[in-house]
Amino acid sequence: MEIYSLDNLTLREVKALRKSLDFIPITGVDALFIGSLQLKMNEQIQQIETHINSPKDTKNQSLEKAIDGDKKMSKIASSSNK
Repeated sequence: MEIYSLDNLTLREVKALRKSLDFIPITGVDALFIGSLQLKMNEQIQQIETHINSPKDTKNQSLEKAIDGDKKMSKIASSSNK
């Protein structure tokens, strides 16, 4: 099975797609599939909202760690070239 993703969707667009799943007609064999799809959409929405609401300090700390790591690598590289 190949897995694809829908990139570049806003939270509002993802929520609209999820809401639309509540209104499509579901027959026997499709019930499990649609239920599974609803759960996946709910999880995705939760992940997006968690990411949006995460403290900016955490994001800044991650960025600072990455920058510090780059600086250390640059120093190591420049000292090994001497």
